[in-house]
Amino acid sequence: MKRTTDGSHVAKAAPNSNHAFRHRVLEGLRAGEFCIAYQGIYRVGSGELAQMEALIRWRHPEYGVMLPGAFSDAFKDAEIMREFTWFVLDAVAAEIAAWRSRGGAQYSVAVNVPPSVAALPGFAGRLESICRAHGVKPECIELELLESEDLARMPSMPKVVQRLRNKGVSVAMDDFGTGYSCLAALGPIDFGTVKIAKELLSGAPRCPNACLVFSSVLALLTRLKVAIVVEGVETAAQAQWLAQWPHVLAQGYFLARPAFGIGNVPGAQSASAMAQRKSARREGPRTIRLADAA
Repeated sequence: MKRTTDGSHVAKAAPNSNHAFRHRVLEGLRAGEFCIAYQGIYRVGSGELAQMEALIRWRHPEYGVMLPGAFSDAFKDAEIMREFTWFVLDAVAAEIAAWRSRGGAQYSVAVNVPPSVAALPGFAGRLESICRAHGVKPECIELELLESEDLARMPSMPKVVQRLRNKGVSVAMDDFGTGYSCLAALGPIDFGTVKIAKELLSGAPRCPNACLVFSSVLALLTRLKVAIVVEGVETAAQAQWLAQWPHVLAQGYFLARPAFGIGNVPGAQSASAMAQRKSARREGPRTIRLADAA
């Protein structure tokens, strides 16, 4: 549930966040007004779709589609954050199952989770139960621990992450380089993925100092042998500059905007068609019996 801002008239028209508004957000969640958009994450070297990120949206009956920046103050309520987390995990697992039942290619989907929610007793078990209920494996979901809480000051977090990884769930540090997503948390916590914050990329490639900082961070993360996702790729110049590191993944509006439905993410349909053709070639021509053709 990233707290992105929205400068549109829709967001500006949203009511101020207070107790009544938080109650309205929770009411909207239970009324089915919230939904999930998906944004593609791509391989820099080939441009191939690698995975996706789930992003919450509010289809408000009065204000239209609202981004999280319009209602993020409601997330200060611990109950609301828990409710949203379970809603998103369940919705994503359900959509992955539906997509794969239609022959869709296999992608993991990243879901934003506050560290304090991931650390709740029984969280890993409940996530496993959600996946089992929809017939998908926990490996299909990657948890992105939000930078809104200080991971380095949460002594239980290394064990929490290890417990999740033992169940096959990859865990990512989100927005590395901003807020609490800092170097201090990289050592003790066994992340599978680190997402580099868009702020670290924003000055590249035009600013030499920004390029030096970014390339140094990338070198460190490469040595740590974690998967690397670069957020905020907004221009062709940034995409071309990133191409010198073909092992990284990239995400941003230049590559793909969020879309409703996994099948509408650019690259998803073509990858599925290719996978189906490969499967057909492996199976070879079918032998048709006369009785079947009758």
